[in-house]
Amino acid sequence: MTSIDAGRIRFKMSDLTLGPVLRTLGPAQIAEKHSSLGWLGQATSAPSVTPNQRGWYQHFQNGSIYYTPEYGAFEVHGAIRDKWASLGWEASFLGFPLTDESTTPDTVGRYNHFEGGSIYWTPTTGAFEIHGDIRGRYAALGWERSFLGYPTSDEHDGPGGTRVSDFQNGQIGWSPSFGAAVSATTYQPAAGGGVRPQGLGGGAGPDAPEVRRRITINAHMELTDDETFGSNEHNSGDKSGEVVVTNGSPQELINMVTTAGGEMRVEMPISVQAMANGDAKATGQSKLYEGTSEQTDDLDGTLDTDFLIPRDDFVSKSYTIRNTDEGGDFAVITLTASNFPA
Repeated sequence: MTSIDAGRIRFKMSDLTLGPVLRTLGPAQIAEKHSSLGWLGQATSAPSVTPNQRGWYQHFQNGSIYYTPEYGAFEVHGAIRDKWASLGWEASFLGFPLTDESTTPDTVGRYNHFEGGSIYWTPTTGAFEIHGDIRGRYAALGWERSFLGYPTSDEHDGPGGTRVSDFQNGQIGWSPSFGAAVSATTYQPAAGGGVRPQGLGGGAGPDAPEVRRRITINAHMELTDDETFGSNEHNSGDKSGEVVVTNGSPQELINMVTTAGGEMRVEMPISVQAMANGDAKATGQSKLYEGTSEQTDDLDGTLDTDFLIPRDDFVSKSYTIRNTDEGGDFAVITLTASNFPA
């Protein structure tokens, strides 16, 4: 079945089996495109139906032309074509091209848009793909003209089921729970692989970078209720917390209470806030109470908690809070925290 739409014949690829007239449409569109460009050179293959039966293609000395009845004929060449080929051509998640290779508005790089994403190239960064929600966030920020600049990696796995794309001046991370989040720290390759923060991109105002991080913590307390007569009494407790934080206001990460001996209690609240470079700062004040019951208001010791949780890393801390008023009561607190893209 065929229909005329804006002067273009549209049909299902299954209709290619109907006869030689329909079979000539793909090759004819490719030939017309080749003639209009004038620089792809001689053909190195015959026009052929793509393996997925959705379109046509033909390779030339300086690139390729791909055609579908849905989108028309577009060329792809150079490093962008090589990247697309490495991903699996039109059978990849990128699908068919939707544009010719074009110069970016800032004139620094080149790009092709595809059904399922884009490939961006510059002489200094090379060619990298970007797709899905990360691409959507990149587009919303202004593509390569945003503070992020050009992509410096394909989308890759992050910790805990996340996905990440690296850029010249930052990173976009995605998680199933929280979607795509932007960090504005600039990067350079680090020893042993990966990237590390090397300064701050962007600026102030409404276009300033957003920093959003997923912080987790595991806390363990070992309490000792010092007894003047008889044996000391002990108890332990564990608690975990997780929160997504930004470089706005601090948020509570954990609030833990553990008791021992019927007369001792330790309270430990910890709040956390993302910093501009992607690290997170944890702060809090633990309090030790000791009296005639575990509900006593007799405050006998405090301990300030203040430590950094490095970006894309784990940190462990150990503290001891003591009864500084009377007795030898104390608690050993062990914390393990992580900081990864949200």
